[in-house]
Amino acid sequence: MKQKQLQPKPRYIAFVAASIDGRISLASKVLPQWTSKEDWEFFQKSLARIDAVVVGRNTYESAAERLRKRNTFVLSSRPKTLTRRGTVTFVNPAKVDLPKLLERYKSVAVLGGGAVYRFMLESKLLDELFVTIEPLIFGRGKEMFVGGTRTMRVNLLSVRRLNRTGTLLLHYQVNH
Repeated sequence: MKQKQLQPKPRYIAFVAASIDGRISLASKVLPQWTSKEDWEFFQKSLARIDAVVVGRNTYESAAERLRKRNTFVLSSRPKTLTRRGTVTFVNPAKVDLPKLLERYKSVAVLGGGAVYRFMLESKLLDELFVTIEPLIFGRGKEMFVGGTRTMRVNLLSVRRLNRTGTLLLHYQVNH
């Protein structure tokens, strides 16, 4: 009798660009135009090695054209059932076993927004976190993690300065 090969669980990696005061956007449905070219290059190089992405509805609506080219899972409370449109799957995480849905991928990028980062973190579907801190203070805008109920500890793996203006890339491992 042949034993079934256990598939390793996907590596869930969040990518976040934030201001010094932890804001990831000034408005809903708008991609940040304030990130450095060095962050954009790091992000694009990283995404080239990713099998699937998870985003919220607002993030999807702001980058739909780019995201349609990838295996994209859009988390939203709106869909009653799982809906596929080409490479994009709209899913209500309260009604679907998300880990089962994503188990066939080796690496999954979590691209936001704040409620998605929090949901993935609290669902233990986040292994690593890359946070680019841009040298800006907004004083308003969308937070990095929205509506959390648990305190989570992370370990800093590395800090890299991306440019002369002070953009920092922080790499964390999430402790479950």
